[in-house]
Amino acid sequence: MSQDLPRYATGARPMRKLPLDFEAFHRMYRPIYVHWAEIRLGSRADAEEAVDAAFEKLLKAWPVVLTKENPTAYAWQVLRHTTIDLSRARDRRPALIGEAAFETVALSQAVDPIGQFEESLSLYEAIGQLPPRQMDVILLQFGQGFTVEEVAAALGITPAGVRSTVRHARRRLEHAYGVKRRLEAAQREKNAAHSESAARNESAAQSESEEGHADDVAH
Repeated sequence: MSQDLPRYATGARPMRKLPLDFEAFHRMYRPIYVHWAEIRLGSRADAEEAVDAAFEKLLKAWPVVLTKENPTAYAWQVLRHTTIDLSRARDRRPALIGEAAFETVALSQAVDPIGQFEESLSLYEAIGQLPPRQMDVILLQFGQGFTVEEVAAALGITPAGVRSTVRHARRRLEHAYGVKRRLEAAQREKNAAHSESAARNESAAQSESEEGHADDVAH
């Protein structure tokens, strides 16, 4: 899909000129919107469709949007809801958890790719449980590499707000990810102990069988 500005309708009839401030807004924020939507939908084409649909909604209500206390923050919520609606309409789970874990740089450089993937998957599952703003900030800043200032501008918050959100998200992730890893470690220990016990029982049973066979031969 192209980066053409959204229109009220398709067809041969000429479209009226778009507001200059809307054009500037579209040009400034469409790239970061598409990056975020692609993470959520797992498809560039779907992401562009969702973003263009969001801009269509904003354009149709642009005079009203400009009266909002924070038009940029309002626009981000329109994007969020439009993307989520598209995902639900297509009965698709968020792509954040599965594909993103495979795409981490750490995974490609890992000595133990399987172990790294399991850790990445656990981390992305934890990110998926964050409150919406915390998740958005983490995905944009650390998942996509946008600066604090760029994230702040897109979400309609201050750079200080982004940094504060990151701190809160980190604490949540450290707790959730840490708890999950401890539970997994305990489960692995339990499974290992069970396997060891089963191996001992099997070995003992085999020894008894061999002893019985030896006695039969002796008689």
